[in-house]
Amino acid sequence: MDAKADLKLTGMAYVDGKELLCSECGNGFSLEIHKHGFREVHPAWICCLSCGKGEDSRVVTNGLVDAVLAYRAARIKEEDRDVFRAEWRGIVMTGEMQPLIDMYQLIGAAKAVKEGVDKIAAPEAKRWWRGKKKAAKAQVKEKAGAVTGAVKGKAKEAADDATGKAGEALSTAKATALTTAWTLQTGGAGPTVSQKPKRRRCTVKGCRAGMVTISTRVHAATGKTSEVKIPCGVCHRSST
Repeated sequence: MDAKADLKLTGMAYVDGKELLCSECGNGFSLEIHKHGFREVHPAWICCLSCGKGEDSRVVTNGLVDAVLAYRAARIKEEDRDVFRAEWRGIVMTGEMQPLIDMYQLIGAAKAVKEGVDKIAAPEAKRWWRGKKKAAKAQVKEKAGAVTGAVKGKAKEAADDATGKAGEALSTAKATALTTAWTLQTGGAGPTVSQKPKRRRCTVKGCRAGMVTISTRVHAATGKTSEVKIPCGVCHRSST
């Protein structure tokens, strides 16, 4: 006989309309029924939780216990109570079993736990994702600003170089034009080379056409760092 009860009854149980009672103390509540033996016709073992006495039942057999268990297995609704009515070979047994945690109850409990976890975790997850997105946007903005600054610096430097070269080309063109005009007027008399000295490139780093670009806060009206152009202390002063 298995030490674990096959049936645990709650309240009164009836076999063919008669109460199922303990023969020792007359208790009809909290009885446990164990299948005893291997044949259906063998009497089941009934244990009273009130007085602790156990005996072979005169009316409950293994086959009748199997019929009650089969009735329980046929339950399909979660809200059903464990009230049973089973019949075996013309013997009818009715009563109520202690509720068990079955598959439907487990599914309901899992749903309840999941809903509770979702309610707690959803706000935290949203805050976490908002923080991640904000940090990613700030990082992209910072990199974009650095790239834009570098591009602007390169473009400014190229523009300053082009301005310097254009000034030199203009000076050369003017000198050539003056020489040609003098030759036409004088028939070649006088010097054949322009008297204007050739323009030299300033040796000051960053000087473009006599102006030097610096980054400073002192010359900015807003107090923030900005780029300003100031006259070169070497070539600008010498040219004036």
